[in-house]
Amino acid sequence: MKIKPEILLKNINQVFSYKKILITGAEESFINYVKNYIITEFKKKNYFIDLSGSYKKDALSGDLFSDKKVLFLIKEYPVEVEDSEDQIFLIVSPNGKKTNSLKSKLLKSKNDLVLDCYPLTRGAKEMVIVDFMKNNNIEISGEVFWYVLENFDNSYALLFNQLKTLALLDDKIESIDSLEKAVFVENKTELNKIFFHIFKNNKFLINIFNKNIYSQGDFYIFLNSIKTYMELISKSQNKEQAIAKFPKYLFNEKEVFIKIYNQLNKKKVIKIYKNILRVEALVRKNSNLYFEIGLRFLLNTKKIIIS
Repeated sequence: MKIKPEILLKNINQVFSYKKILITGAEESFINYVKNYIITEFKKKNYFIDLSGSYKKDALSGDLFSDKKVLFLIKEYPVEVEDSEDQIFLIVSPNGKKTNSLKSKLLKSKNDLVLDCYPLTRGAKEMVIVDFMKNNNIEISGEVFWYVLENFDNSYALLFNQLKTLALLDDKIESIDSLEKAVFVENKTELNKIFFHIFKNNKFLINIFNKNIYSQGDFYIFLNSIKTYMELISKSQNKEQAIAKFPKYLFNEKEVFIKIYNQLNKKKVIKIYKNILRVEALVRKNSNLYFEIGLRFLLNTKKIIIS
């Protein structure tokens, strides 16, 4: 049987119904998180946790405090195993040929469980966020919710740590500013929004650039945000498709985005892309000039769009 690990974590008591549990996948942090969580739950049920990594058929199972109920933590499932109600096998192994062979066998059994650990899909991430807010009585505004969904990590373990930080805030979180004061999010809101001031006069653009770009890291976040919006535009067949892909947490910038889309054509898009490549090369060669190069790029981008 197969269950998505994020679903199992919502109802962890299910885990005691299986004899063999395979934790696999491609995301190591999620694999370790699920492994440790399951081990903790079995400890609560008075299981002895055998961490030797191997199974010995004739060895005495358990200890004086576990009633001889054992959870074996292993990397490969042993060939010869005697069935026992008191023995559970937790097999932790990333994707591979041997793992895939075992996986195919366990999937056919109702008594065995497969947990595939990968970065969260958007739908799974939304479920985790909603459940966390509900379980911790946290209220957030629509703007904050979409920001969290778009910007928090797609790794379950890292996402959960970010969400736990929210629990330290007030019960109601209404603004992105209050959110960012508590939780470190790589993409600064204002850096992501500089592009949407593109129709303002040059004095305003210079001022907002001065207030937000303090490091080479800030410059790259700013540049990558423009690359993201340009890719969204260039890969959309029409305006409606571009609007549908536009991040919902930026709903206040939607009208400006539409205006930018209407101003662009294929020739302008290509020109902006060429400038992005040129700017990246210049900053690699002259890293100390990231600010001057970035500001010039912003003003040139404005010139291309409005021309």
